[in-house]
Amino acid sequence: MDLTDVRARPLIGQIAALSENAREALCEPLDHQYLEYAEGLVSGALLDHERTLLGPTSRTDYLRFAIGQTFIVTARRRPMSSVESARNMIGRGIAVESPLALFEVMATDVVDELSRMSNDVGTAFDRAEDLIIDGRCRKARPLLGAGRRDAVRLSRHVGGLVSTLARLEDIEDDPEDPTDNELRKMASRLVQHTESLGRDMQSLQDRARLLQDELNAMLNLETNDRLYVLTVVTTLLLPATFVTGFFGMNLKNLPFSESEEGTVYATLICILAAGIVLVLMRRWGLTSDADSEESRPRGPAPASRPADEN
Repeated sequence: MDLTDVRARPLIGQIAALSENAREALCEPLDHQYLEYAEGLVSGALLDHERTLLGPTSRTDYLRFAIGQTFIVTARRRPMSSVESARNMIGRGIAVESPLALFEVMATDVVDELSRMSNDVGTAFDRAEDLIIDGRCRKARPLLGAGRRDAVRLSRHVGGLVSTLARLEDIEDDPEDPTDNELRKMASRLVQHTESLGRDMQSLQDRARLLQDELNAMLNLETNDRLYVLTVVTTLLLPATFVTGFFGMNLKNLPFSESEEGTVYATLICILAAGIVLVLMRRWGLTSDADSEESRPRGPAPASRPADEN
């Protein structure tokens, strides 16, 4: 049923096989995934990705359904990826034995699409990690940010799907009703599939946090290096600034104020002051490379091995 068509809701209301809960699942507004089993009908809604002519997109919407022993009714506002995949499978001649089997095909396609998207997120994390290792942290930031956003969204989607499908495993098992056993077996297969995907998504989120921590550490090191250079330059120019400020005072009897070469002398004093500060900074170890070979402590020389006596 296409819910954008004004004739869809009256038609759903005329289907006698549907219960009141099933009609609400097909027509009422939704803001979460859910699934229930009552009066011999399985009804609810799953979050699925929209599909265009180019394939599935990142936009999502709810696929509503009501399933009985001999029928299945679905309703949606936009083209859904799982419905299109199920239609293509049936068009290729794949047999579907029951409405529950058709629902399992669509739910499996939802999980497979989430798995494909999680692989794309993992590939984005691989590229971001390569950029971080190469020291191109600025280029890795937008890539890692987009990957983390997609990972959180997919993890929330998978978590809701697992909890929704797990409710089918909690139905009361009636030995005289084969539908209950079929539901439990189908739910067990789907939950096992989605739980595996949930563990993969958790691993992706853990990896994203580790990459973010490493990226922040690299950016902090880069910032510290720039602040270090700025501090050294400021310290070198500080004596020259003092000299120029001293000679710039509008007072009598300033040194070199009456000399033809006063500007040259003041310039030499600025250079000399900056040189003295540079020498002092090097002597105090403020400008030496902490990772250079010369600054590393050297251990005792290895003892020479005695020559073998023949």
